[in-house]
Amino acid sequence: MAELITGPDGAVVDGVLRLGADGIVTAAGYEVTTTRTNRGLRYDVLTPTGEQLSWTAPLAAQRTLVLGGARSGKSTEAERLLADYPDTLYVATGGDGSADPEWAERIALHRARRPASWGLAETVDLVPLLETPGPPLLIDCLTLWLSRTMDACEVWADHSRAVEVEKRIELLAEAWSRTTRLVVAVSNEVGSGVVPADAGTRLYRDLMGRVNATVARRSETVLWCVAGRTVAL
Repeated sequence: MAELITGPDGAVVDGVLRLGADGIVTAAGYEVTTTRTNRGLRYDVLTPTGEQLSWTAPLAAQRTLVLGGARSGKSTEAERLLADYPDTLYVATGGDGSADPEWAERIALHRARRPASWGLAETVDLVPLLETPGPPLLIDCLTLWLSRTMDACEVWADHSRAVEVEKRIELLAEAWSRTTRLVVAVSNEVGSGVVPADAGTRLYRDLMGRVNATVARRSETVLWCVAGRTVAL
């Protein structure tokens, strides 16, 4: 008899077929169809022995923050979370890379792995997007949003202007908490290393921590990526 075991992270059929909220299945010999319903993603499974099972994955959290260091897998994880939504709008906060060939190459690699049906918005003006109803948003990333916001507020030349950045952080967090969209945001965790030697970099590190903590408090799910593995916080 086929065995279906459910838990907080999803369900497993016969100990080999994993079912979750992402619609991804990997075990050979099992025929699986998925249907999006008001309760979540329903899996209908036909096992190799001909038995039929059904299970519904609960709806995903509306607001998810994905944290991690450089090359930790955080962007890939964020894209995976929204892979089942063909109308996702990818919000790139780092510009088009036209002034930096190496950065442009990174952007091209990101674009190549995203679904062709996804839209694209290159902007740091996140509040209007969050306040407007629409398809899911994938914001990649809050780290670049912060650096460009600091540029706009001329913080590097006058550190006392950090108060203006803090106001924008709070406005972003408020819009994040009120949004009616399904949203996933990526951000770097930069506070785990040595204390920076110069005051400007220390300020950036501190403000980045403020962004992450403020948005995390208003998120249903916060994920930590390290070495390509993901841990729920």
